[in-house]
Amino acid sequence: MRIYHLGHPGLVVLLVCVGCQFQASCGGKKLNMEKAKEFVATALERDVGQKPDSTTCPESVKIEKGAKFSCTAKFGAATATVEMQQNDDEGNVTITSSTGILVANKLEKLIAEGIGKQANVHVDAACGDRVRPATPGSTFQCDVKDAKGVTAKVNVKVKDASGSVDWELVK
Repeated sequence: MRIYHLGHPGLVVLLVCVGCQFQASCGGKKLNMEKAKEFVATALERDVGQKPDSTTCPESVKIEKGAKFSCTAKFGAATATVEMQQNDDEGNVTITSSTGILVANKLEKLIAEGIGKQANVHVDAACGDRVRPATPGSTFQCDVKDAKGVTAKVNVKVKDASGSVDWELVK
Protein backbone atom coordinates (compact mmCIF):
# COMPACT_ATOMS: atom_id res chain seq x y z
CA MET A 1 0.00 0.00 0.00
CA ARG A 2 1.19 3.48 -0.80
CA ILE A 3 0.43 6.59 1.17
CA TYR A 4 0.18 9.79 -0.83
CA HIS A 5 0.81 13.18 0.67
CA LEU A 6 -0.92 15.92 -1.22
CA GLY A 7 1.89 18.48 -1.24
CA HIS A 8 1.71 21.96 0.19
CA PRO A 9 -1.67 22.22 1.93
CA GLY A 10 -2.71 25.66 0.79
CA LEU A 11 -1.94 24.95 -2.84
CA VAL A 12 -3.49 21.54 -3.30
CA VAL A 13 -6.71 20.53 -1.61
CA LEU A 14 -7.64 23.74 0.03
CA LEU A 15 -9.20 26.78 -1.45
CA VAL A 16 -6.72 29.54 -2.05
CA CYS A 17 -7.78 32.75 -3.76
CA VAL A 18 -4.42 34.45 -3.93
CA GLY A 19 -4.80 37.48 -6.12
CA CYS A 20 -8.57 37.91 -5.70
CA GLN A 21 -9.23 41.48 -4.71
CA PHE A 22 -11.83 44.18 -4.33
CA GLN A 23 -11.96 47.82 -3.36
CA ALA A 24 -13.70 48.28 -0.04
CA SER A 25 -13.30 51.93 0.78
CA CYS A 26 -16.44 53.73 1.87
CA GLY A 27 -15.23 57.32 2.03
CA GLY A 28 -13.93 57.31 5.59
CA LYS A 29 -10.78 55.72 6.85
CA LYS A 30 -12.41 52.33 7.37
CA LEU A 31 -13.09 49.44 5.02
CA ASN A 32 -16.63 48.73 3.85
CA MET A 33 -17.04 45.43 5.69
CA GLU A 34 -20.32 44.57 3.94
CA LYS A 35 -18.36 44.56 0.67
CA ALA A 36 -15.69 42.42 2.34
CA LYS A 37 -18.29 39.83 3.39
CA GLU A 38 -19.81 39.77 -0.11
CA PHE A 39 -16.36 39.43 -1.67
CA VAL A 40 -15.40 36.50 0.58
CA ALA A 41 -18.72 34.72 -0.03
CA THR A 42 -18.45 35.18 -3.82
CA ALA A 43 -14.80 34.04 -3.96
CA LEU A 44 -15.56 30.93 -1.88
CA GLU A 45 -18.65 30.10 -3.92
CA ARG A 46 -16.62 30.29 -7.14
CA ASP A 47 -13.83 28.05 -5.79
CA VAL A 48 -15.84 25.64 -3.65
CA GLY A 49 -18.92 25.30 -5.83
CA GLN A 50 -21.40 26.34 -3.18
CA LYS A 51 -22.21 29.54 -1.37
CA PRO A 52 -21.34 29.63 2.35
CA ASP A 53 -24.27 29.49 4.78
CA SER A 54 -22.89 32.60 6.47
CA THR A 55 -19.88 34.90 6.28
CA THR A 56 -18.54 36.99 9.16
CA CYS A 57 -15.90 39.73 9.12
CA PRO A 58 -14.81 42.21 11.78
CA GLU A 59 -17.28 45.07 12.28
CA SER A 60 -14.67 47.71 11.56
CA VAL A 61 -11.20 47.67 9.99
CA LYS A 62 -9.07 50.79 9.59
CA ILE A 63 -7.68 51.35 6.09
CA GLU A 64 -3.92 50.83 6.29
CA LYS A 65 -1.58 49.50 3.61
CA GLY A 66 -0.27 46.02 4.52
CA ALA A 67 -2.73 45.52 7.39
CA LYS A 68 -4.32 42.07 7.65
CA PHE A 69 -7.64 40.80 8.94
CA SER A 70 -9.64 37.55 8.88
CA CYS A 71 -13.18 36.63 7.92
CA THR A 72 -14.92 33.30 8.47
CA ALA A 73 -17.39 31.45 6.29
CA LYS A 74 -19.54 28.53 7.44
CA PHE A 75 -20.51 25.59 5.26
CA GLY A 76 -22.63 23.48 7.61
CA ALA A 77 -20.19 22.01 10.16
CA ALA A 78 -17.14 23.30 8.25
CA THR A 79 -15.72 26.78 8.87
CA ALA A 80 -13.21 28.43 6.56
CA THR A 81 -10.92 31.14 7.91
CA VAL A 82 -10.08 33.57 5.13
CA GLU A 83 -7.00 35.78 5.59
CA MET A 84 -7.04 39.12 3.83
CA GLN A 85 -4.44 41.83 3.32
CA GLN A 86 -4.82 45.47 2.36
CA ASN A 87 -2.82 46.27 -0.77
CA ASP A 88 -2.77 50.03 -0.33
CA ASP A 89 -4.37 52.88 1.59
CA GLU A 90 -7.24 53.07 -0.92
CA GLY A 91 -9.20 50.08 0.40
CA ASN A 92 -7.99 47.46 -2.11
CA VAL A 93 -7.90 44.07 -0.42
CA THR A 94 -6.59 40.65 -1.50
CA ILE A 95 -7.44 37.18 -0.15
CA THR A 96 -4.09 35.64 0.74
CA SER A 97 -5.15 32.26 2.14
CA SER A 98 -8.01 30.15 3.43
CA THR A 99 -7.85 27.35 6.00
CA GLY A 100 -10.21 25.05 7.84
CA ILE A 101 -11.95 23.31 4.94
CA LEU A 102 -11.39 20.53 2.43
CA VAL A 103 -13.00 21.01 -0.96
CA ALA A 104 -14.24 17.72 -2.42
CA ASN A 105 -13.84 18.54 -6.12
CA LYS A 106 -10.16 19.45 -5.62
CA LEU A 107 -9.52 16.34 -3.51
CA GLU A 108 -11.33 14.10 -6.02
CA LYS A 109 -9.27 15.45 -8.89
CA LEU A 110 -6.00 14.85 -7.03
CA ILE A 111 -6.92 11.31 -6.03
CA ALA A 112 -8.05 10.45 -9.57
CA GLU A 113 -4.87 11.89 -11.06
CA GLY A 114 -2.67 10.12 -8.49
CA ILE A 115 -4.25 6.72 -9.08
CA GLY A 116 -4.28 7.32 -12.83
CA LYS A 117 -0.54 7.99 -12.88
CA GLN A 118 0.28 5.03 -10.62
CA ALA A 119 -1.95 2.48 -12.35
CA ASN A 120 -2.03 4.01 -15.84
CA VAL A 121 -5.82 4.00 -15.82
CA HIS A 122 -8.51 6.69 -15.82
CA VAL A 123 -10.61 6.75 -12.66
CA ASP A 124 -13.25 9.04 -11.25
CA ALA A 125 -13.31 9.75 -7.52
CA ALA A 126 -16.28 10.66 -5.33
CA CYS A 127 -15.64 11.94 -1.80
CA GLY A 128 -19.17 12.71 -0.61
CA ASP A 129 -19.63 16.00 1.22
CA ARG A 130 -18.65 18.88 -1.05
CA VAL A 131 -17.04 20.82 1.82
CA ARG A 132 -15.62 19.18 4.93
CA PRO A 133 -13.94 20.49 8.05
CA ALA A 134 -10.14 20.15 7.85
CA THR A 135 -9.93 18.60 11.32
CA PRO A 136 -6.47 17.11 12.01
CA GLY A 137 -6.66 13.35 12.53
CA SER A 138 -10.12 12.94 11.01
CA THR A 139 -10.61 10.22 8.42
CA PHE A 140 -13.12 9.43 5.71
CA GLN A 141 -13.39 7.34 2.56
CA CYS A 142 -13.74 8.24 -1.08
CA ASP A 143 -14.92 5.90 -3.82
CA VAL A 144 -13.08 5.45 -7.10
CA LYS A 145 -14.34 3.83 -10.29
CA ASP A 146 -12.56 3.06 -13.56
CA ALA A 147 -14.03 3.02 -17.08
CA LYS A 148 -14.81 -0.72 -16.81
CA GLY A 149 -16.89 -0.15 -13.68
CA VAL A 150 -14.33 -1.58 -11.24
CA THR A 151 -14.66 0.21 -7.91
CA ALA A 152 -12.38 0.66 -4.91
CA LYS A 153 -12.18 2.66 -1.72
CA VAL A 154 -9.61 5.30 -0.76
CA ASN A 155 -8.89 6.07 2.90
CA VAL A 156 -8.20 9.76 3.52
CA LYS A 157 -6.66 11.19 6.70
CA VAL A 158 -6.55 14.93 7.39
CA LYS A 159 -3.10 15.99 8.58
CA ASP A 160 -3.70 19.61 9.60
CA ALA A 161 -6.16 22.51 9.54
CA SER A 162 -4.47 23.84 6.42
CA GLY A 163 -5.87 20.91 4.46
CA SER A 164 -2.90 18.56 4.07
CA VAL A 165 -4.09 14.98 3.69
CA ASP A 166 -2.64 11.54 3.21
CA TRP A 167 -4.57 8.99 1.22
CA GLU A 168 -4.19 5.34 0.31
CA LEU A 169 -6.03 3.00 -1.99
CA VAL A 170 -7.65 0.17 -0.03
CA LYS A 171 -6.79 -3.18 -1.59
